[in-house]
Amino acid sequence: MLENPLLSVKDLSISFNTNEGKFNAVDGVSFDVNKGEIFALVGESGCGKSTTAFGLMRLIPKPGEISQGKIIFDGKNLVKLPEDEMPQIRGKEIGMIFQNPLDSLNPVYSVGKQIYEGLILDNIGKQDAWKRVVDIFNDVQISDPKERIESYPHELSGGMRQRVMIAMMLSRRPKLLIADEPTTALDVTIQAQILELIKELRDTFNTAVLIITHDFGVVAEIADKVGVMYAGKIVEVGDVYQIFENPLHPYTKLLMKALPRITKQEGRLETISGTVPNLVSPPKGCRFHPRCPMATDICAVEAPVFKEAEKNHRYCCHLEVKKRGTHH
Repeated sequence: MLENPLLSVKDLSISFNTNEGKFNAVDGVSFDVNKGEIFALVGESGCGKSTTAFGLMRLIPKPGEISQGKIIFDGKNLVKLPEDEMPQIRGKEIGMIFQNPLDSLNPVYSVGKQIYEGLILDNIGKQDAWKRVVDIFNDVQISDPKERIESYPHELSGGMRQRVMIAMMLSRRPKLLIADEPTTALDVTIQAQILELIKELRDTFNTAVLIITHDFGVVAEIADKVGVMYAGKIVEVGDVYQIFENPLHPYTKLLMKALPRITKQEGRLETISGTVPNLVSPPKGCRFHPRCPMATDICAVEAPVFKEAEKNHRYCCHLEVKKRGTHH
């Protein structure tokens, strides 16, 4: 690498104390995101993706805590940062777009006013702040921005509210944007527009993006690099071409087979049998082995370690795979 990553997550674990016992919702996760790069964290619901994102912002609700690891952002370890310094990071340095914008926007203020308030925190004059709000509405392709800044959240469609959330997060020019399932509740056309918008904004402002999704279609559309997550652990990481052309972990392969295909001849979509395990008592060995069609005896007793298949492409599995170019 020519430069240090903007974000480097090292061996991050986030644990919760519950009535059933203590468990790690995120367990020893490591990945890097470079400036201007879109990194997708992918996996089924319940595998720890959103918890990872909230951990990066230090917003883990009690009884949860970051139990180990480092979050190095722009040279600072956020895990060690005093709590009263985190508000300067949240919003200003790292922006986050949540799953449901209606829950994140204040119903009693106009959407323009909510963005304006954040800009005033940055000591921007009142006139300049309103001008910036109109400009950023233009950037996120909200039509009639001067009228729209007067609207309240309930007066806007889902796609429009999502654009407002993106505008709010981008208004303070963060270095990293975390987008947690930003297109889940949107129809396909609006989803495509929002993804296109995130890409354009990355190109314009060189913002790094961590996008959290369960949808490999979204990944194909937008990501540069991919981390596949299962039951609190990352099981495969690589650039988007490596993952799509040569998925190595059985879980990644099954997620890919669940993608809709263009032709009908490909037959029915495949599903992955079983569910993500309860992490209070996860399976011994590899956590995926109870659902894995390729599991062998060792998978049930010994946890696999990461192997490098090719440069920047690693996977965590007992299976030995052939390197690309050796099996054709």
